[in-house]
Amino acid sequence: MGELKPFDLSTEMIDQFRRAREIPVHFYNRDGQILIYRKQGATGPEIERLLRYAPHGIFYDVDDQAALFPESTERTIPDGLSDAKLISCEVAHEMTAHTSELFAELRRSSLDSKQTQASRRRLAATFDAFEGQPDAMIGLVNIIELMGDQNAPHEVELAVKRTVVAMALKIRRMKAQSAFDREQLKALSVVTMLSALLCDVGASKMDLPKELGLSNREMQYVQNHPLMSFLMLAHEGSLEAAVKHNVLCHHRPLREGAGGNNYPTDDWLSDRLRALVTKYQADANRAGIAPDLEQQLALLRSDQAYEEDLAIISLSSEFASLTSAVPWRPAFSSVRAVQMIINNLFFTYPHRIPREFLDYVAVSLCDNREILAAGVFIVVAATGREGDTAFEVCEITHSSRYQSAPASTDSPPSTWMSRPGRSCGS
Repeated sequence: MGELKPFDLSTEMIDQFRRAREIPVHFYNRDGQILIYRKQGATGPEIERLLRYAPHGIFYDVDDQAALFPESTERTIPDGLSDAKLISCEVAHEMTAHTSELFAELRRSSLDSKQTQASRRRLAATFDAFEGQPDAMIGLVNIIELMGDQNAPHEVELAVKRTVVAMALKIRRMKAQSAFDREQLKALSVVTMLSALLCDVGASKMDLPKELGLSNREMQYVQNHPLMSFLMLAHEGSLEAAVKHNVLCHHRPLREGAGGNNYPTDDWLSDRLRALVTKYQADANRAGIAPDLEQQLALLRSDQAYEEDLAIISLSSEFASLTSAVPWRPAFSSVRAVQMIINNLFFTYPHRIPREFLDYVAVSLCDNREILAAGVFIVVAATGREGDTAFEVCEITHSSRYQSAPASTDSPPSTWMSRPGRSCGS
């Protein structure tokens, strides 16, 4: 036996073992005792035993390195997708530079029409550079890779990632569903992108906690940031009501009462807006903002406006956050970030947008790597007419480019198929 070397057990590595259905080498503890033996045809539970040992340290023999980390000259790309990288270094740099300058200005003052128009031009140029490529619908949305080289402040990194991911999802889901006129698609996409760019600007005016373990009071303070962001934009007449609503409600993609993780609540937000209407109507310098607040109150009552954009922005924001480092954790890989979003989506998003994210964007954000791969276990939820929900544990036996829906055994290979496990109701 050669030298023992620590093994960094990642989710991606476990998934790789599952797909190959093997444990490729012996794994040891620090004293050289074998914990897990090499095995062909390993089952999921046998592979997952590695997770039990990971907290205490897992080691491998350096002589086995080639078997554990084989060099691959070819990578299998899901049918119909392309490895063409759709975001250029220039686009990433220009987006980062514009966002950095805009956010620096917004720390000193609120948004004005000059900044709004400059942002529209920058976002329209980003749309043109992306949408005009032959592989726009099937290539790699490589913004995570590029932002690693930008050395941007955290809030700028998040905003650029969020905006590009939201753009890609908006473009691809609309083209996939109908033949929109290009200029109409561009106009709608720029509204979504502008909303994504601006939705967290209020955080620059807040002294947000920078560690884990927030108290209830600190969490309530953090959850004020959508309202703070909206108030920095409410006065700006050149900004659409849709953008302002998206900013105000981007953490509210589920309807009130759906039992999700959304905030702030309808009652809290409505009370705050009504109080601000009364306050600003009595202030001659701010009376012009009151109609904007009343318009947002009407949209809250309708509970219908711009639902799609709220889910797109919220999901894109979560992906951007998970793939960015923060003081209390490193950045997650793109694959792991998508898996974490899937784990929580039942309590966070309306059903359609996550499905379209998985079908049209997620794989290309992950360098065309599978996310719902064969051998992975998932929990499938189905809600009946009476509002009751049943959950079933399934093992995926097949997957390809379109990953959001189960298929029967006679379906074409465009979805995933699963082997049922156990189910429960709630």
